[in-house]
Order: sequence, then C-alpha cells, then structure tokens
Amino acid sequence: MAVIDVGSNSVRLLVARELSRDAFEVIDEERFDARLGESGVDGRISEAAFERGLSALRVVTEVARSYGPASMIAVGTEALRRAPNAVEFVEKVAGETGVHLRVLTAHDEAYASYVGVMNSTGLREGCLVDIGGGSLELMTIAGRRLDRALSVPLGALYARERYFHADPPSRKEVRLLRKAVRQQLGGGWSAPVLLGSGGAIRNLARIVRLRRRYPLRRLHGLSLTRREVSRLAIALSGASIDDRRRIPGVGSARADSLHAAAVVIDEVMAITGAQSLVVSGQGLREGLVWQELRGTEPLVADVRAASIGGLAQANGVDSLAAEPVVGVAAALFEVTAPVHRLHLPDRDLLLAATRLAGIGLHVDYYGRDRHAEYLVHSGDLHGFSHREIVLLGALVRCADSGTPDLSLYRTLVEADDPQRVATLSALLGLARAVRRRIPSPVLGFDCSVEGAALRLELRAKAPLDAELLALDRQRRRLESVLKLGLDVSVR
Repeated sequence: MAVIDVGSNSVRLLVARELSRDAFEVIDEERFDARLGESGVDGRISEAAFERGLSALRVVTEVARSYGPASMIAVGTEALRRAPNAVEFVEKVAGETGVHLRVLTAHDEAYASYVGVMNSTGLREGCLVDIGGGSLELMTIAGRRLDRALSVPLGALYARERYFHADPPSRKEVRLLRKAVRQQLGGGWSAPVLLGSGGAIRNLARIVRLRRRYPLRRLHGLSLTRREVSRLAIALSGASIDDRRRIPGVGSARADSLHAAAVVIDEVMAITGAQSLVVSGQGLREGLVWQELRGTEPLVADVRAASIGGLAQANGVDSLAAEPVVGVAAALFEVTAPVHRLHLPDRDLLLAATRLAGIGLHVDYYGRDRHAEYLVHSGDLHGFSHREIVLLGALVRCADSGTPDLSLYRTLVEADDPQRVATLSALLGLARAVRRRIPSPVLGFDCSVEGAALRLELRAKAPLDAELLALDRQRRRLESVLKLGLDVSVR
C-alpha cells in the first residue's frame, strides 16, 4: 500500500507491506519540503509552491508505482482546504501524474491521526495533539474512542507566518501566538498526559534526547516533561534562524518554523494541564494505512500482541513453533511464583520475550542474541514503555545464556529490575530447553516445586537426550537466580 500525504509543509510518501490484518511494515519513505502552505496572494498557492508541489508529486508517484501497490491513497490537508486555487492544483496533479488527490476534511484528518496513534500506543484516556505545517488537531480520547476533536489553523508554518514577523520574534509576537492558541482551542481540555504526533514534535523530542544523552534511540514513546517543552519554546523563540540551525537535533528543514511549533505545543500543555508529552511515531499516514488494511474497524484490539506478532513475522519467526515454548514459560512462571514473587506484568514480559527470542536468527546465527536485542530496541514494538523495551531487549539477549546487564540504561530501569530480568531470563532459558527441537518430540510436560527443587516431568515417545542436555546447561542459572535445584525425569 502506498500513501501520499500532501501537507502544508511537505509532500510525503509511505509504502507499507501487509503482514497480517493486525500488522504492517514500512518498506519505503520519501519526503519533499514543497511548502505549499507558504502564503501567496490572497491565500492562494503561489506559483513557486505550485511547481514545487507538482515536482514532488511526480517523484513520489514514480517511487510508489515501482512497488506495484495494491492500493494508492493520496490525500491533501490544510493547505488544500484553505487555498482558493486548490481545485486547480488537484486537477493539475491528476493530469500530470494520474494521482487523484482527496482533500481531507478537518475531521477526517483528525480521525486518521487518531487511528495511527491508537494502534501504536497503549492510550485509553487522555488527549492527543497532532501538529502539521498548516493545522493543529487536538483530540480527547475516552475508552480508546475519539470523544472530541478540534482542528485549528495553528500548524508550525502557518503560526510562524501569521504571528512571527521578526527573527527572532519579539516577546509581543510570542504572546500573541499564545493568546491565539488559547482563544482558538477554548476550554474543557484536561489530561495529565498528552500524546503528540507530527514531525515538529518528533524534532523537539530529538533535541531532548540528545540533551539527556538518552540511552535509547527510539523517539516513539519518549516522554518530554512540561519543563523541557517550556525551556525549548523559550530557547527556540529567542534564537535567530541561524542560531536555531546550530542547535543539536534541529532539522535543517524545520529551523524556520520549529520555534513556532514549540510555543504552540507549550501552550497546548498549559491548556490541558499535561505534565508530560509522550511522542507517537505514527500518525496520519499510518492511520490511512490502517483504514485501508482493516476497513470499517481500523483499531486493533490488542496493540501489544499485534506489534509482537508483526515484529516476529517481519523477522522470520515461526509464531506457531513459538507458542509451545510460550506455554512452557507460562507454566514455569506460575509454579515458581511463591519463590520469585513477581506479578502479572512480569509474566507478560516473559511471554512477549518468548515470542520474540528468535528474531535475531535471520540476521546472523552467531550474533543472534545481540541482533535480537537491537531489533527489540529499534523495531516497531508498540504499547510498551521504554523501560519495558529495555527489559525485553535484555531478555531476548539472554534467552539461552548470559547475565543481563542493565547498567547502560540505569536512568530508565528500576532498582529491582536486574533481579527481575535475571529471574525471567532463567525461566525463558528453561522453557526453550524443554522445547529444544522444532517440531518438539515432547508430548507432555508437568512441573512443580518440591522443597528446594524444581521438578520437571517430560513425556515423549522418542529419546530426549537433546532436551536433557539443554536443560542441564540451564541448571546453574536456575540455582544461582532462584536458589532451586533442577530435577528432570522422562516418561
């Protein structure tokens, strides 16, 4: 599937491959800073912007069609909603490229962004903000449903053009922009946590990540504090464009409008009372893919399960072969619960790691453990916090052997996480040893804790020498972490 998004600031292409009804993977992207939203006479798309837009669409159409997509979706947003000559532009695009642009209503744009964010986060209640070049959408989410949505012309490009005339803007200009945000959004918004999507928000997150020397490269799921956003708004709006370009993390294409976006987002946080802004890596384009993929029911029921299945499938893991190992891991967790005293969220992490433990294999057998950790850190895993991503990465790296090392991520993990990961990795290693071969000759499995020993009974119609050897290799880890001996019998 190919999605072309003609925005006020840029023309963007996303090409996605369907993995299942609940998952897809991005296989190509392209972006052009066409700046259709730059003001022409009487709000018209200027001649220069007109040509930039046509040139960008010719290129992205060529790239999209090279994949032979089953469907091609092309949409326009705020710039084409507002410009008096938008129809002329749409007709010219159709004539030159054969692409039929559908100009989204403000509600359709907000809804597609909502779908993209909801299918990539665990949000159930709160507010969502999506800022583009032309418009800003603010939404209230209740029980995962889109409860309220408002679209206003306060995107980064429009906000800068309309309210900032000096470089850097004067204090009065900044106050006028903040006042406009309050007036156009009105009241009745409340959320301790605000989710944000759009290129400007990702750029702000990139700056914060560099300043913190953050140990993960992921932007999706990164949480920015209100204080960090306020400081960025002050720093960016107080600097000239040349000084903004020199700030580490500022994208060269956004240096002229990022300060306006920062002021708008800071004011949105004030209006909603949000103390943090959580970044979503998915938005409008991904939402359009989900709508194409799932039709009238675009929301996936379980974001975590869907993304685990998608990441596993994209990296060559046989999910049917992994499920018997999941069953053993669940049984081992339950039977040893009085010893390890972990809880349901820990069990969920163990089962997720069990399903993902083989993802590094297709990269390189001998480095499969570190490749698996990298893929967990950088892959499309949704609905997990950054702390949980770190723990999952440590588990898949130590699925068969080794001692998890979380020292690099000490700013993200909790004090008892090293012991937690050591325990879960020991259970994961045992589960993989029980199901050493695929298909597994083990027909039945029972486990119990008796005294200071974990007793395993395996039932089979064939010799289990390979499984017994694999279990023996896990013995020392079990004794070290859980202080349990291992007693294995075969029937």
